[in-house]
Amino acid sequence: MLYILIIKKFYNRKSIYYILQGGIMFKLIKMLPIKIKLAFLFGSLLVFINIIFTLLLPNIISQFIRLLFVDDYSKVETLSFFNGRWEVRGTCKDLITYLSIAVVCQTILAATLTFTSTLMIVWPAEQSSRFFRNALFNKIQKLSLKNIADLKPESIITRVSNDVAIFWEFLVNGSSILIRGFFLVIGGGVLAILNDPKMSLSVLAVVPVIFVLVLVIGLTTNPLLKKTQKVVEEITKATDENILGARVIKTFNLEETRKKRFSEYNHRWYKVQFKTNMIFAFAVPIFYASINLLIIGIYAFAGHRMYTEVATLDSLVKVNIFIEYLFSISFGLLMTIQFLTSMFRARVSAGRINEILETKIDPLFIKDGKQLTNNFDLEVQNLSFRYYETSPSYSLMNINVKLPYKQTLGIIGPTGSGKSTFINLLLNNYVYDEGSIKIGGQEVKEINTKNLHETVGIVYQEALLYTGTIRSNLLWAKPDATDEEMREALKNACADDFVNKFEDGLDHKVVQGARNLSGGQKQRISIARSLLRKPKILILDDSTSALDNITTRKVINNIKNNYDCSTILISQKIGAIKNADNIMVLTNGAVMDQGKHGHLIKTCDFYQKIYETQLEQ
Repeated sequence: MLYILIIKKFYNRKSIYYILQGGIMFKLIKMLPIKIKLAFLFGSLLVFINIIFTLLLPNIISQFIRLLFVDDYSKVETLSFFNGRWEVRGTCKDLITYLSIAVVCQTILAATLTFTSTLMIVWPAEQSSRFFRNALFNKIQKLSLKNIADLKPESIITRVSNDVAIFWEFLVNGSSILIRGFFLVIGGGVLAILNDPKMSLSVLAVVPVIFVLVLVIGLTTNPLLKKTQKVVEEITKATDENILGARVIKTFNLEETRKKRFSEYNHRWYKVQFKTNMIFAFAVPIFYASINLLIIGIYAFAGHRMYTEVATLDSLVKVNIFIEYLFSISFGLLMTIQFLTSMFRARVSAGRINEILETKIDPLFIKDGKQLTNNFDLEVQNLSFRYYETSPSYSLMNINVKLPYKQTLGIIGPTGSGKSTFINLLLNNYVYDEGSIKIGGQEVKEINTKNLHETVGIVYQEALLYTGTIRSNLLWAKPDATDEEMREALKNACADDFVNKFEDGLDHKVVQGARNLSGGQKQRISIARSLLRKPKILILDDSTSALDNITTRKVINNIKNNYDCSTILISQKIGAIKNADNIMVLTNGAVMDQGKHGHLIKTCDFYQKIYETQLEQ
């Protein structure tokens, strides 16, 4: 009745399914290549063979007890195995020799099998870890900006690193422990029954206790383990912010504030981990108490049998064998609990890994779409967009604008006005349903993605350069670019002046995060990288913010005079966009006004105020 009440209290069909069957973990295992799964099976087979030889050892060693009580070692004796199912006859001296050889051979064979089986389980586990990390990375590359924002960058990092590591630990240790534990319990139980069917029934008394114990542990620790991973994400995010924002933190003397915040996250992790480990720590003594009570019961049962029946040497041997198998079964049960502990942790991580792998990708990659050839006019009609269908307001509302080929469009507006959203829609980074965006008369979401990215180039405000050299960063845009082409792009981006000053020129090292380059230098190299592709539409998303007005004007003029492309300039500086053929003023996702600089000065108060403020500065 107590077991039923406990099960009812913690009952949850989905949770029990995952505890008993592994649930989502089997999905991940099914994904593995057949080569890895076969290696796991072969390793499991070796473990099984090893367990068989291990379980035979108590029967062999217990036979020494019979021979120790013999007075004449030349006397012929019969050794009985498995309750008389197998017998060996010979002199005591020969039997001791045979038993000794058998023990030595078993020890050597068991050691060899242990080494080989461990190797055959670790290798596929390592391959599995590599497989899942590659699968996650490939999936992340296909995720849209919206998908990444929903999953959160710090969560993605934790899943690729920490969660895969936890699942790897389960595959290496958990699977090996499960196989050994399972076979020790089953094999020990079978051999115990073969030796003494009546006495072996006492083992069944501990089964309900272990079952309820495992059930309660699983259902109570599952939410805690999920919470642990969430706190790890917070710690990852806080660490990332502290490293990337080190200058700002030091400038504003925020060291103590950030330290306090990090300590709060750390303490939260400690509390969750402590509570989880306390549950496991509480379960282990209960397990050992159950086993010890069972051993006492076995001795009592054996003593009662010897008292009521005729005690023989065979009875003593059987009790000794049975106690050995009881320890094997107990050890197997303990290993099973250790496996379940590993499984509970791995199941949470498996769910988080699977969440990314099964994330529905927005249909943004168009493989067999239309091609852009000669016409590169841009036209946006009645474009409205919101990030979620349930969002109360639109990020962009009824946008209408035209950009004829080889002309320039300037976009200006306050933070949060929808400038970056508009650009991301032009690049088909988000799915839009209301209105249309056409290049050369073709709807953007119907254009071949590769062709679209070759046609439309973009330079973001935050210039991202990879570890390597200036040359290697430029070659990202065009792998077969010549030195002459790269120097031409650098010249038009006004980057040739500082690149030529480097002794190694194009081969100048770029360290991680391009910390050895200034903000303006990084932006100009990024502009040169986009120019190298010679796009038909070039978007500069506030990518001249670190440049002075003279350099900004020079870069824009170089693009206009030396490249056959339309240009979209997003900037907070009117000086960068005032010569554009059309300027669009965005506020709160809507077009406040648009036209040339002279027109906006007269008709748009918001634009006029920005101009006057910057003029004073």
